[in-house]
Amino acid sequence: MARTLSGGRQVTRGFIPCAALILLSLAGFKAGKDEKVAIADTRPKTGKELYEHWCAACHDAGPGHPGTLRMAGDFGDNRSVLIGLEGVDKDLVKYAVRNGFNMMPPFRPTEISDEELELLAAHVAGGKP
Repeated sequence: MARTLSGGRQVTRGFIPCAALILLSLAGFKAGKDEKVAIADTRPKTGKELYEHWCAACHDAGPGHPGTLRMAGDFGDNRSVLIGLEGVDKDLVKYAVRNGFNMMPPFRPTEISDEELELLAAHVAGGKP
């Protein structure tokens, strides 16, 4: 229902509460703009976490892991699972990650940094954290 104000203008009943709500939200927007929001860093930090994040989907033991199946075809079942395997060359791991190998895609330094690659290769080569 409309109400006539001085000067002959009409205002609906819900206008004033809506206008107040808009003004309050704008004031809150300005106040919240100066505040810093902390974002949790959930990126993998250890060699094991990096392996689980980037490699496990293809290279873990068991069925349904295409990297493990491919390596079993190339190197045999006893050399198909990377983790726990003796004699894995750390430099070969780094080369394969950066350049790809057979059906494995390469990973750029923007995906896995050089520091992360060192941790990852050490974990795969020796099972270190």
